[in-house]
Amino acid sequence: MDNELWRWVWVAVAMVMGLGEIFTAGFFLLPFALGAVLAAAAAWLDLHGAVQWLLFFGGTAVSMVILRRFMGRQDRPDDLPVGANRYIGMSGRAVEVIDPVNNTGRVRVESDEWRAVCEAGRIEEGSLVRVVALAGTKLQVEFVEGPPDDYVPHEDPTAAAPSQDASESQADHDAGDGGSDADQPSAPDDETATPRSD
Repeated sequence: MDNELWRWVWVAVAMVMGLGEIFTAGFFLLPFALGAVLAAAAAWLDLHGAVQWLLFFGGTAVSMVILRRFMGRQDRPDDLPVGANRYIGMSGRAVEVIDPVNNTGRVRVESDEWRAVCEAGRIEEGSLVRVVALAGTKLQVEFVEGPPDDYVPHEDPTAAAPSQDASESQADHDAGDGGSDADQPSAPDDETATPRSD
């Protein structure tokens, strides 16, 4: 078969493989299309048939290696997760009882505090936990170990001692009660006693 015919054979193979790649979109036929393009170029340059076949197989193999490496890089997950996803796999400490029944629970991971949930059940305050997933705006955690013996419970600043206004109000109330008792006249010892006559 002369080069005149091979030119059109390679062109036809390149077009068929290229169209097949468009409809399949799996990067499987594209290397063959690229190899056929190289072979067609060799045929148009009147190179020997062995050179055309060598370029076809060599171009196909090289294209397949490059495309596989490119696709593998695209499928690889990000090395540096951003946002709350970076906490997945980290350990933290429960600063509030994690109770799925009462919908309570907070954990401290690094220097940040997050609302937390646990599908396995209740986790006591001070327990060591591990972040396993992100559930909306909450961290989903699992129990690791209980609180240490020297753990100091987390204090809620909103649950502090009563305010000064409340203390003053209570003091005024107490003072008012005392004053009212002192101002009221005392009842006679014997209300039924008869008045003394002169």
